[in-house]
Amino acid sequence: MSREDPQLRIRLPIELKEKIEDSAKANNRSMNAEIVQRLDGSFMDEEPGDEVISAEEAIQIVSKARDELSAIIFKRTFSEINKKVRIGHTIFHIHLADLELDGLSDDDFDAVFHKTFTRLKELGYEIWDKTWDVTGFTAQIPDNNPS
Repeated sequence: MSREDPQLRIRLPIELKEKIEDSAKANNRSMNAEIVQRLDGSFMDEEPGDEVISAEEAIQIVSKARDELSAIIFKRTFSEINKKVRIGHTIFHIHLADLELDGLSDDDFDAVFHKTFTRLKELGYEIWDKTWDVTGFTAQIPDNNPS
């Protein structure tokens, strides 16, 4: 987007504004970029199923879907960890079977997990390599961390 794109002023309930701020922060985007991404995604759901699309358009759709999958995995991971750690868990299984990841190429599969795995490692979590597949993965707090 450029500064020359049209601008639109809107009023939002404070709760919705806070949700957008939180989501934008979690996705490392500006509030504007978060709103545009979410609106654009909502229109993707309205695309007619019988529309003929070019390979170039398909590549753009795939790229957006990859970004959305990455954001979903990131959000789901930290939501699960935050929920489970409050009740004493140190091992977390993140269920992702509903995302139908089995159709992704190996490169795309790695790409949708990259942001989440990088952040988990930065925060000191371990990822169980043998559990990472299309159904999800397991992460844990290492034993050497203080409890």
